[in-house]
Amino acid sequence: MYNDNSFLEDQMNLQKNKYSLLRKVSLLKGISFKTLNKISQFAQFNSFKKGEEIFSKDSSGECLYVLVNGRVKIYTSIGAHSKTFALLDPGDFFGEMALLGEPIRSASAKAILASELLILERKDFQKFLQEDNFLSLKVLRTLCSRLRQADREIEKLSFQNVVGRTILTLFDLEARYGKPCSNGVLIDAQISQTELADLIGTAREMVSRVLSRFKRMNWISMEPASGKIMILNKDKLKSCIYE
Repeated sequence: MYNDNSFLEDQMNLQKNKYSLLRKVSLLKGISFKTLNKISQFAQFNSFKKGEEIFSKDSSGECLYVLVNGRVKIYTSIGAHSKTFALLDPGDFFGEMALLGEPIRSASAKAILASELLILERKDFQKFLQEDNFLSLKVLRTLCSRLRQADREIEKLSFQNVVGRTILTLFDLEARYGKPCSNGVLIDAQISQTELADLIGTAREMVSRVLSRFKRMNWISMEPASGKIMILNKDKLKSCIYE
């Protein structure tokens, strides 16, 4: 029989789990034990299936999300065209504009792998921002960092052709997911060519042609079925980027 002691023990274990997960989030690193423990008491778990939308552009923003397991993309779309701004992995967070009272989401979020999230309501988190100056500063630094990333995306779209954007995107994926091998660097980002095209900001067919060209030149090798790409000659790829 499920008794009160078992229930209490489960709740304590859940609380410890939340605290442990939140402690790994870059936004919350360095804040006091007291503040982090309070935040963990308000955080709620939620799960999303692969392909399930977490929130949509122009919807009301009421929460901050912390990715525990899986992968999430932040993107926008107009008609049949889509642009992915970021791929997020465990420990990453998103929806932070909601913390500062931004009423409308500026982009959409979707689970591209089965994902588990911790969710923090704006009304709860704002209390901690008012009480903890260090946390408020971390939020501002995060916003500045993401604005710089947005500027880099604008530069990429403005000054690079599809070839250049493809190479820069491959380099970004290499930095996050690359594993050195005997003949190059293996990128196993677990994304399809369609997802890669959305990151680059072009059609999948165009990305396929560009990657096939790189493969013929022996600059990369790839496994279309798994999405794995091996960078074989980084210097040759760099030579195609507009400086």
